[in-house]
Amino acid sequence: MIEDLGGADACYSGPGWTGHLAFIEPDAPEFEGSLEEWKKMGPRIVTLSPFTIAQNSLHGSFGMSGDLAMVPPKAATIGPKEVINAKYRMDMHSLTVNNTRVSWQRFITRLCLHGEVTPLVPTSILQTLKTDVYVSETIAQDIEPDWEKGY
Repeated sequence: MIEDLGGADACYSGPGWTGHLAFIEPDAPEFEGSLEEWKKMGPRIVTLSPFTIAQNSLHGSFGMSGDLAMVPPKAATIGPKEVINAKYRMDMHSLTVNNTRVSWQRFITRLCLHGEVTPLVPTSILQTLKTDVYVSETIAQDIEPDWEKGY
């Protein structure tokens, strides 16, 4: 459908805990294949990672409660092909919990932007494409224990 209309004008993204881009999940059976096969895959219904379900259970639309049963186990998503073919890409790494340093993005951002390009970290594909990337100061901070805060 997107292709029939001339392709996507823009793809706005931010990595999930698993490194997913949209719901292009690293461990979804619907996206299995070599890197070259994976790049050609289009939209589909996908099985969500348990990490993505947990992450989404904290969103407002699911009650911000951690109730995993509120989150559907599958989602409709674009594929890597639509991301690659988009005329413009913007990737944002800035999500925190209630304006604190707490964020799943602090670690996965490093893998997405500096790790190996692989379907196992779907957002890593953006390393090979012209993409505007925003990383907030909070996400970019060094990762080190904070023994005063603990839990």
